Amino acid sequence: MYSFLALALLAAPSEVEPLIVGEGHVLVWRTHALQSGASPRIERAFIMVHGTDRNAGDYFRWALGAAAVAGRLETTAVVAPQFKARTAAGRGDDVAPGEWCWTNGAWKSGDAALNGKVFSYDVMDRILECFNDAARFPDLKEVVVAGHSAGGQYVQRYAASNAVEPKMRVPVRYVVANPSSYVYPNELRLRPGATCSEKGGCTGLFTKYWDAANCTTYNDYRYGLEKPTGYMARTPAWQIREQYARRKVTYLVGELDTRTDDPNLDKACPADAQGLNRRERGTTFWNYMKSQFGATHEFGIAPGCGHSAVCVFAGPAGVRAVFGAR
Repeated sequence: MYSFLALALLAAPSEVEPLIVGEGHVLVWRTHALQSGASPRIERAFIMVHGTDRNAGDYFRWALGAAAVAGRLETTAVVAPQFKARTAAGRGDDVAPGEWCWTNGAWKSGDAALNGKVFSYDVMDRILECFNDAARFPDLKEVVVAGHSAGGQYVQRYAASNAVEPKMRVPVRYVVANPSSYVYPNELRLRPGATCSEKGGCTGLFTKYWDAANCTTYNDYRYGLEKPTGYMARTPAWQIREQYARRKVTYLVGELDTRTDDPNLDKACPADAQGLNRRERGTTFWNYMKSQFGATHEFGIAPGCGHSAVCVFAGPAGVRAVFGAR
């Protein structure tokens, strides 16, 4: 795997580009210019969203590694946006004049920047709009939006809420890997004591959450569609339910991503209502979307992987999810 990462770094061009979003910009790592010139022969856009550490450069390189493993470096445009984060007290990432930044919770949820009325999901809208330009990417066949961990949270909620996909000239797919939690389209959760299978099917029903009286926020956004904020509030809940079930989504979970003592695992009661660990939460949510909404979303286990983006995406499950079977 790691030899392919080295090959990717040597073989693929890379540059950090300021992407104009509204009246400001964000930085994106990318192999091909998004806002100027033309890139013929590019058949797939692979957009990778970083985790809570906001190490976009690492995620960019890992995405290149996945493209190398798939043998698709020459026909893939790899992009990794950088979401800068600061606290209200001004601590955090260095932010240049005109550069958007969020809190480290807001960028994951599609909420407004600290320094302007731009939502973090507007950034992905802008990236998709760039790839929708047939003059710049005349041979494009599909766009894949992927994320791991906090990036998986970003991608799953963006997949549910965005209004850009219907305007795209090529299909869009979403790969959601190992998020701490999911946005559930309705108030149902798996009955206590029941489990769901990675092959499909659960030992119990999805019902109103048994501990709702004590966990009153279990269905509030970011965990459900009640009291939506930011970008998510633009789209009615009924529309989110309808469009998300129809979208092309693949969930990936690490075979070994079962720790409950991970300091970055969401342990709030609305997250615990979805399962005890990331693998369980992902397996349950996939079954939920199938049983409650008839979704044809796909699911995969990343063998031998814990909570590791490079293991998931440069391994067989990730390569298959992004690039198809090889």
